[in-house]
Amino acid sequence: MALSEQHFEQWIERYGAAWAARDGARFAQLFEADAIYYWTPFEDPKRGRDEIASAFNGAVGRQRDVDFGARVLYVQANLGAAHWTCSFTRATTGKRVHIDGIFVVQFSDHGKALSFREWWHSDEG
Repeated sequence: MALSEQHFEQWIERYGAAWAARDGARFAQLFEADAIYYWTPFEDPKRGRDEIASAFNGAVGRQRDVDFGARVLYVQANLGAAHWTCSFTRATTGKRVHIDGIFVVQFSDHGKALSFREWWHSDEG
């Protein structure tokens, strides 16, 4: 299945909505059961939905007032790339965090993420 820009935009909307809701189960359902998720280029990838959900829950459990946005950069064959931003408040400190990043997603024929790689930088105010 060739990835369409519309499908990728809808997938990104669901990704952002799951993050804003801090819903690890909903987030993990965006990925194939055997997906790999590169949180950063310097760590081993998260492998499979359970590991992805666990890492996600660990990260977002301390976030409040999440504001996520993204725009598609390109779609080609089964790959999509997007520029994304996210801001949230750390529950422990009350500080606002701003993240700016890029992700590249390889999709399966079922329309779910098979491989996810992201690069980001954060600024904490």
